[in-house]
Parts: sequence; C-alpha cells; structure tokens
Amino acid sequence: WCCDANLQLTQAAVAWAAERPLGHVYLAGPPLWWVLGFYGLLATLLALPHWRPPRRWCAALLLAWLAVAALAPGIVRGRRPWASGQAELRCTFLSVGHGCCCVLELPDGRVMLYDAGQLGSPEAGARSISAYLWSRQIDHLDAVVLSHADVDHYNALPGLLKRFSIGSVVVSPVMFQDDAPALAALAEEIAAHNTPLTVVSSQQPAFHVGEVRIEVLHPPPQGVAGSDNANSVVLLVEYAGRKILLPGDLEPPGLGDVLAELPIDVDMALAPHHGSVRSSPTGFAQWCRPEFVVVSGGHGFDAEQARQAYTSAGATVLHTAETGAVTVRVSAGALVVETFRPGEEPLPTVH
Repeated sequence: WCCDANLQLTQAAVAWAAERPLGHVYLAGPPLWWVLGFYGLLATLLALPHWRPPRRWCAALLLAWLAVAALAPGIVRGRRPWASGQAELRCTFLSVGHGCCCVLELPDGRVMLYDAGQLGSPEAGARSISAYLWSRQIDHLDAVVLSHADVDHYNALPGLLKRFSIGSVVVSPVMFQDDAPALAALAEEIAAHNTPLTVVSSQQPAFHVGEVRIEVLHPPPQGVAGSDNANSVVLLVEYAGRKILLPGDLEPPGLGDVLAELPIDVDMALAPHHGSVRSSPTGFAQWCRPEFVVVSGGHGFDAEQARQAYTSAGATVLHTAETGAVTVRVSAGALVVETFRPGEEPLPTVH
C-alpha cells in the first residue's frame, strides 16, 4: 500500500501541475552539437580531476552552456541552424497511419503543415507530429493548412496548439459549415489560442513565400456540391522549377473540376484520399504526370489498385505504412527523395 499511495500522490501532483499556468513548458530538444559538447565537457572534468576548476566556476560554466542552448539558432522561434545557409525546400510526409500530415520547411526558415491528423487517438497523433518537429528544432509553425473536415486530417491540431505557436490556420470556405461536435470543438480550440483563421479558395492568385510559389487549385469560393472530401484544399507548391501537389481527400465532383483544368506536370504528388479508387488514380495520374506518388495511409487500407495505376503511369509509389516518413528535398540542382526505412533499391534523383 505504501508504493500505491506514493504513486497516487505523484500522479495527483503531476495532474495538478499540468493544469497550472506555466506548470510545464514544451520545448524542442537542444541541438546535437550542444549535447555532444555538454557530455564532452562533463567527461573531461571527471577524467581530469586535477584540472577541475572551483565549484563556482563549474556552476558558471554550466549556466553559460545552458544559455548557449537557449540562444542557439535552433532554439530561437521559427528559425533553424540550416535555414540561413541552405536554399532548399524540404517536404516530409509523416507516417501517421490512416491520416495525413505533411511538413513543409521553406528555404527562408518558415514552416507550414498540410493537414494534421489520423484515425485513432488525437493525442497520439499530436505527440507523433510534435516529436518530428522538435527533432527538426521547430517550435513555431507559420501556418497549418487543413484540407477538409475529416477528423483524420485535423484531430491532432488541438494538441499542436498547446505545444507550438501557430501563425494561422488555413481552411476552405466550407470547412466549418457542418455542425459536427468535433468541428465545433476544433473552432473553439483555435479561438481559445487566439490563432487567426484564414480562408482560401481557387479564386485567389498564387502567393509567394520567398522563392516558393503556392497556388490554391481548389475549391472555388462557393465550394462544390458533395462531401467534404470533394471540397478539399488542393495546393500546388513550386520551388526551383519543381512542383509538389497536395490534394487532400479530393474526390468527385471536386476531382472532376480539377481534372477539367489544363494538365500539369508535377514531380511529387500525394495520392488523393489515401489511394482510394474513388479518387480516380488513373485519371489523376494522367492529369498531373507525377514522378513520385506518396500514399499516406495505414496497413489496413488497400491501395493496391492505386499503386498499379500510378506505376503504370510511370510513377514511383511510396506508401508511408511501408517506408515510414517520406522526405522530398528540392534544391536548385535536383530533387531528392528519401524514406525513413531504406528500400531494397535507392530511389532515383531527379535532375
């Protein structure tokens, strides 16, 4: 009973502290060079006791090194060590099971998310996404784009709002037209954190973030008749002559409207609706002619027909349930695709 009582007391104390303002703070971990320097210095002091300075100097040295971590470029909000010296667009499709989260790290250091959710525990999704962002020394999101009103595309956002400062949440004109309780709760969370809500549509001209061009291809301002999938926000991201297409769960009749536009040629495309046949993989592949296609989904979702359709069109298909996270790095010289789990054969580099 003593152990049980101690555990209950500890649990109660943690729960109480979690509810207090500033009872806990979420931070990105220190950079690798800082960790190596810290343990290297500690090992030196332990191995060479005769060279060890007085305790007050050790304390001052520790405080100075902690200050370096706090002031390091990787910890300062919204900027990372590699952002200033590396002209590269980095797009990572996280493996979140049946759901979607795409992290766009722009060359100027700004960061966007396209969708943030999964089927299952919202908190588990938020933890998974947060862990990746912190591993990249990201503690501020300039924008989070929610493609549409399906929970597997937005249910991690409330958890992210608690962990990160977010510049804006971007949605379609019809995102909050449904009176579903989950959507009402999402709107309340966004408002509670004083996060601006931005509405976009295909009527708006393309906008530039530094040298990155982002165009909203869908939906129109009035939306389209049909499901929330049909009204998915479709983004075309272009940098250094390379194009990445993000279509959410696009399906008819919205899919038909997009495919009726002039065909485009993209380097990387997210398979609409996790590779569902309802999103016409053959027609979609013929319209955008992708070099690579990412299927964001779990093991239980059958995307074999979509895989065959995209492969027949000449695309390399990557499924996040098999490869883990898929990262696309675009620079002036090439487009490089990497997977968390290495495949049997290296992926081609597009020059």
